[in-house]
Amino acid sequence: MSTQASTDAAAPAGTRMVKVECFRFDPEHDDRPRFRTYEVPVDGETRVSDCLEYIREHLDPSLAFFVNCKRGTCTRCSMRINGKVRMACLTLVEEDHLRVEPLKPETVIRDLWVKTT
Repeated sequence: MSTQASTDAAAPAGTRMVKVECFRFDPEHDDRPRFRTYEVPVDGETRVSDCLEYIREHLDPSLAFFVNCKRGTCTRCSMRINGKVRMACLTLVEEDHLRVEPLKPETVIRDLWVKTT
């Protein structure tokens, strides 16, 4: 099941809108995981972590994810991005649709935030 959230404003000059389909699940409240789609403005420098931060700051403050170093050294932002294991802080947005999900759904604390050892 997927739900959609978007902004009503058009993308600013030099940007384009992409759809970001986010894995959503709170084990304390949800029976099963779902995906929710958001529309996010991006430019040539936008990384997946920037999209997630935009969603949390402008569209849905309840989205949970973890980004720490923003340099690719800690690997805490590793997730499946369009089916491939990548770090959100290093992955540039090059496609018009992103599907982001945790590496191991069984370790989810909430949404894209997972337990690490």
